[in-house]
Amino acid sequence: MELTTLKATSRVLGANRDNARLRKAGQIPAVYYGKGMDAVNISVSEIDLRKVLAPGKRYTLLDLEIDGKAGNPAVVYNYQKDAITQKFVHIDFIKISDDSMVKVRVPVKLSGLPVGVKTQGGIFSQETRYLMLAAKPACIPTVLEMDISEFGTNITFYAKDFKLPEGVELASGPRTVIFTISSKSKKKEEAAAAEAPAAAAPAAAAAAPAAADAAAADKK
Repeated sequence: MELTTLKATSRVLGANRDNARLRKAGQIPAVYYGKGMDAVNISVSEIDLRKVLAPGKRYTLLDLEIDGKAGNPAVVYNYQKDAITQKFVHIDFIKISDDSMVKVRVPVKLSGLPVGVKTQGGIFSQETRYLMLAAKPACIPTVLEMDISEFGTNITFYAKDFKLPEGVELASGPRTVIFTISSKSKKKEEAAAAEAPAAAAPAAAAAAPAAADAAAADKK
């Protein structure tokens, strides 16, 4: 498999202030781990990392060159960002091999305006924007794309219905809902059904004192 080199430096796992110093110097704390190996604490350049994580490159196959030594195949498995600055805080790299299946989180991109919305007055809702997949490194897709232009109303599209690329398996629940297209009449029925119990509750509450008064009158 073809790998892109990403330079990394080993580090000793320390206190939070040590990680803060690394980030201030333009380095991001990270860890490299996988089957049959001990986890290795490393740091990588934020500039180089952003190139690797550019749009469409989330699962670039990497060779981590740790302290000048290559031969550490990996992909970015997870990363954390600061909620305010959106700067990288930590990266997880997972070891890969040609024949090993890797679980990855891949974005779902839906394109086109469904017929059910355009001409039938339906209401579209995308329920899931990421799916967990299992694939060999060379088969990992960067995105799952689907044209939904031909879908009508009263549709519930599940993860199991997605046509996955060859060599890719679904790791999310098969009945994970990707999107729905419902008719307005159905929406009104659902809203009415939801409102009915709420409307019944005050009536029942009002009826209770009246029933109590009637019972008291009977006793007299």
